[in-house]
Amino acid sequence: MFDFNLLYSAPCCILDFTLGSNIFFNVSRCEARKKGHACENIARMVLTHCRHRLCYDCLLNRVMFALENKFPPRCAISRCANTLSWSEIQSMACHTNQFQRIHELAQKQSIMLILPCEKRPNESELLIECYLYTNENNMKTIVLPKLIVIGDAITAIVQLLRVCTSKPLSTIDVYLRKNCVEKRGKYKYEKVPNDGKMTIKDAGWAEKQGGGEVLKVTVVIDADRQIARLR
Repeated sequence: MFDFNLLYSAPCCILDFTLGSNIFFNVSRCEARKKGHACENIARMVLTHCRHRLCYDCLLNRVMFALENKFPPRCAISRCANTLSWSEIQSMACHTNQFQRIHELAQKQSIMLILPCEKRPNESELLIECYLYTNENNMKTIVLPKLIVIGDAITAIVQLLRVCTSKPLSTIDVYLRKNCVEKRGKYKYEKVPNDGKMTIKDAGWAEKQGGGEVLKVTVVIDADRQIARLR
C-alpha cells in the first residue's frame, strides 16, 4: 500500500506519481543546463509564468549575474525570456545565504527595466502591486495617479483583483506592505486609513523612508480581516 506520508516527509521537490496497480515516481530535476551538462539538482521552484522547474543554485547564479550587471533577472534557461517577478526573486533568496546581497542589489535595480512601456509610471503616477492576502501568487499591477483619492484607488484595486464580496469597501482592510529589514524575508503591514477624501499622495503611499518618493508600492487587500486577527 502506498504511504502518503512520503509526500510530506520528502524534501521540497516535485513528485509525479500514478496510482493503480503500479506506482512510478519521477523526481523532477532542474531543467537548467539541459544541453551537454544537465543539472543534477532537484527542482525546488517552479516559475509562475514560464513554468520551468529550477533549483535554487542555477536560479541564484542567473539572478546574481543579472543584478550585478543591472539586467532584468530572467529564467535560468538560456532560451527562455521570462522575466522574474520580485516576489519570485525574494522567495528564491530566502533559501540561500545571499539574501542580504540580493536585497541590496535589488534596491539599486531600476524598476523601468522590468516593466513594459504601458505600465511605466510618470512623475505624477504610482505603480501599485496588489494582491489578496494569502494569495500573493495572483499579484497584479496597476498604475494610478498620485492625486486619486484613497476610496477610488481601493475601488480600482478591488475591481482589478475581482474580489467577490457583498461587503461595503469600508469593511475591507487594506494594507501597505513594506520590507522589514530587521527580519530576513519578513514584511510589515501598515493599515491604510479609511479616509475617502485623502489622496494616496497625502496618505504617504509614495513616500520613501528617509525622504524622497518611491515608484512602486505593494497593497494588500484583506477582505476577511485575517491580518488583524493575527496581531
